[in-house]
Amino acid sequence: MKIIKRLLDAYWSKKLASYNCKFSSGISSLSKDTSITIEEHVKVSKIIIKTKELKIGAFTYLRSGCELYEVNKIGRFCSIGNNVVIGLERNKHPTRWLTTSLFTKALERKHKASIKFAPVTIGHDCWIGRDVTIMSGVQIGDGAIIATGAIVTKDIPPYAIYAGVPAKLVSFRLSADLIDKLLESKWWECTIQELENLPMWQPEECINKLANLENKNIKNYKTLILTCKGIQKVS
Repeated sequence: MKIIKRLLDAYWSKKLASYNCKFSSGISSLSKDTSITIEEHVKVSKIIIKTKELKIGAFTYLRSGCELYEVNKIGRFCSIGNNVVIGLERNKHPTRWLTTSLFTKALERKHKASIKFAPVTIGHDCWIGRDVTIMSGVQIGDGAIIATGAIVTKDIPPYAIYAGVPAKLVSFRLSADLIDKLLESKWWECTIQELENLPMWQPEECINKLANLENKNIKNYKTLILTCKGIQKVS
């Protein structure tokens, strides 16, 4: 059985490579009820995936050791470092019961029925440093940066830099006016050819050039669905 899984993983790995994608854990590592939708150019190293449904945008990568629990979306152009834990359950154990231990199946069911789980959503162009923990229900805005080792318990606004335990605002990457313009531009929808011609080190000039494009092309990347049974091309 292990040999068959390895052969299938190798087969599908070659298919992914044709879309410039990587999934190092192999599709055989996915549970039978897990479905991952990825765009072209996604690179996922060896990680643990416990979430049921997940979408990952183009040019996003996740380094080895990451653990994904309650998370349903990671945007395009995201950089996620080693050992990042995303969607860790806040209320896995009761804090106001007689005990925090769920030592029987009946107690597990009763506790599970009493709480609500909310998934994490990560926007586009986010940089998350290694060893970061993001609790369930948190929304990470476009362009946000989370420093190494931070523990995120609350939503992070777009283009904010957060650090610490618990994570707190350090500063914003850019001025409020420029952030609004970047969000409005939705530059992550442009083609790579358009992006390559932008002076990335001058964000305001990039916005001006994007605004002056006569025919802005919205890039629709090819999309794949990964399950333990194989890989299906959607578009």
